[in-house]
Amino acid sequence: MEKCLIVGGYGIRNLKWLDSVSREYDFIIAADKGYETLKKSNTRIDIAIGDFDSLGYTPEDVNILKLNIEKDDTDTISAVRFALDNGTKKIALLGGIGGRLDHTLANLQTLSFAASSGVSASLIDENNEMTALLPGSYKFDKRLGYSLSTFAMTDEVTGLCEKGVKYPLDNAVLTNKFPLGVSNEIADDSAVISFKSGILCVCFSKL
Repeated sequence: MEKCLIVGGYGIRNLKWLDSVSREYDFIIAADKGYETLKKSNTRIDIAIGDFDSLGYTPEDVNILKLNIEKDDTDTISAVRFALDNGTKKIALLGGIGGRLDHTLANLQTLSFAASSGVSASLIDENNEMTALLPGSYKFDKRLGYSLSTFAMTDEVTGLCEKGVKYPLDNAVLTNKFPLGVSNEIADDSAVISFKSGILCVCFSKL
């Protein structure tokens, strides 16, 4: 699989939006209650993964990977591991924002887990897109009506440069203890963000 979409069960109200996004991906995983959301939107499911405690029953009409309820990995992490084991190059998590705060925070950490495995991973809803990145240089096109924020997902992100933005940074150090990179915006047609070490989360949020 080249591009994998993992759908959880929280925060997705616009089923037409879900179906539209899903068409960009060649493999779709339902993580536990995400099965119910995908069925409501009539979106295909390639496999359902989870212990299905949130769903309340085990699906019988799709391929499943049934997990034990008592485990170290979340259902979403298990879905990410499955995608990584099957060679995916890009992962998007939908239905992972909202609902329980601990699950939202766990999904943010899941982005770091995927990034540390060398795979681009994003957490997306209708108003936000957060992507965890490894060191390098990245170009982002201007998004009208969106803020641009950067956060350190590791203790430090070093050598951070942000160009083409309202508040540029040059060789800055970002830590996970202070939100220095929050609420910026792209001032030019595009922005270039580069850094030397750590894992950086780049977040676009609708204003």
